[in-house]
Amino acid sequence: MKLSRIRAVLCSLLALQLSSCVTLLTLETVQPPAVQVTHNQWKILVVNRYDASQASNKNERVIEVFRDGANQAAGGAMGAVYNDSTFVLINPDSAIVLPSSATAQLGQEEVRRLFAKYSPHLILTLDQFDARMKKQVDTYEDEEGSRTKIANYNLLVRTSWTLYDSTGTVIDQADLMHDDFYDSRTAISGLLAIGPAIAKAGPAINRLAVEAGYSYWDRLYPKPMLLVRQVHSTQALSESAAYIHTNRWQQAIDLLLPMAQDARYKHRKKAAHNLAVAYEGAGNYEQAIYWAMQAAGQGDKCSALLLEAWEEAGIFK
Repeated sequence: MKLSRIRAVLCSLLALQLSSCVTLLTLETVQPPAVQVTHNQWKILVVNRYDASQASNKNERVIEVFRDGANQAAGGAMGAVYNDSTFVLINPDSAIVLPSSATAQLGQEEVRRLFAKYSPHLILTLDQFDARMKKQVDTYEDEEGSRTKIANYNLLVRTSWTLYDSTGTVIDQADLMHDDFYDSRTAISGLLAIGPAIAKAGPAINRLAVEAGYSYWDRLYPKPMLLVRQVHSTQALSESAAYIHTNRWQQAIDLLLPMAQDARYKHRKKAAHNLAVAYEGAGNYEQAIYWAMQAAGQGDKCSALLLEAWEEAGIFK
């Protein structure tokens, strides 16, 4: 989320809290896995489809850095699978190298060949890899009023992944971005410093690439979350707000559901919003999204902001 977007959301939250009986709560919950697989899908094949020669930067040293980075990303995913006792990595020594074709996804014939040779339950492919520097210029002023411009550079690594079942059906696709501070350079004679070269950033790129591989595999597991959420705390809904505040999700749901379903209840939309928050806390995003949409459709601003937050997180589309 861009900084301007974050500020806009925070201003909206503050305005709502000041203008109505809305309480801002910090909640501990667990986000369900982004990827669902069955207990019968436990043999994993990792495939590296990235072709460094197709990179937009044709510098040979950059191509080599990208090739090494892609290998490290695939290796990170393999390490995550290898260390996961629930799964078996079919190719523990190295990723299967299968350069990307004209199609973004594996073709049915490619899947059939892989299945015939390795008999996997799941095929995880690294499809794309990229690295670049992001610059931000900050101006500092000393006690004498002299100004110095500093260019700060963050290294960004982007990876694209696809997970298939044994029939070639796509289970999941994900673009992951990992970044870290890389370098700072002072401007000389009022000019911005020349940025660091990607070709020399190999070790840092490899470290972020390995993190990317491990991060992809985390998508198969629940994720502990610390959430900041608004709940309506008018007198009629104060009990439900207390249940939500103390993580008593089911009690909140049991209390709020009849209110949210009653078309004659004057606090119906607010009850629907609180119900959405309670369902989110319980990890039931299907019901959470349903009730947030019901509340937002009736004009509840809190639920409109909640849906936007879920959209930013990739939970709601």
